[in-house]
Amino acid sequence: MLLPLIAVACYMFGALGLGLSAYWGDAHHGRGRRIAAFAIASIGIFVHAAALVQERRLAPDAALSLGDTLALVALVISITAILMALRPRLRGMAAVLLVIAAVLEAAFSEGARQFSVGRPGWELVFHVAMATTAFAFLTIGAVLAVAQVFVDRRLRSRRPLGWLKILTPVESVESGCFQSIWAGFALLTLALVTGAFFIENLFAQHLVHKVVLAIVAWIVFGILLLGRWRMGWRGRKAMHWTLAGYGLLGLSYFGSKIVLENVLGRHWG
Repeated sequence: MLLPLIAVACYMFGALGLGLSAYWGDAHHGRGRRIAAFAIASIGIFVHAAALVQERRLAPDAALSLGDTLALVALVISITAILMALRPRLRGMAAVLLVIAAVLEAAFSEGARQFSVGRPGWELVFHVAMATTAFAFLTIGAVLAVAQVFVDRRLRSRRPLGWLKILTPVESVESGCFQSIWAGFALLTLALVTGAFFIENLFAQHLVHKVVLAIVAWIVFGILLLGRWRMGWRGRKAMHWTLAGYGLLGLSYFGSKIVLENVLGRHWG
């Protein structure tokens, strides 16, 4: 568990440095502090990836556990955060995402896996990569949707922003939110299409609930993006639709996985 803990620590220190940079603004912080925060968070990404590679070497044919999946989602979020940190106006959002990545990475667990992969191959790897990356981008979209509403509410009430200041301007948060949702929706579409190649019998493979919930989530996100494009949905309405789709997608994979593996002692496939 040493490598995941090091990654978590790096993410938290990186988030603190980037958050302070966004909070103080150009007048009160040095270039060296920003570079240090960026470098520490980047080290966290390399350590994070090394922990995942080490786990795969120990159990190459094992199915991904819940902790493994959360760690993969966290890795995608942390990489996205680092790329966002390159732009001064997005450093506050990057700091928030690094904290989210740290929380998810803390769920990583080492050790033997209970189930093995029935049909290993590049096709399955591609499907898992698409599904995991889609969930990561939609997680970013959900976080930014909630953040946008909180900041907007504080601005409208004319109360001091406090630490929410790092999430301004609101337009940047809103733009990042929908860009993430668009990317997640496209990858979720690919995941659903590629997943069809592994379905032989929905009932025998225990995939009914997973597939149905994922399709409903895809429809919800599709309606959200259509509403954004045609009617300019934003604010609370966009947040409600985002959280509804995100909740359904979380139930599709994580909820089904917990019940199937931890309660019923079975695995997909």
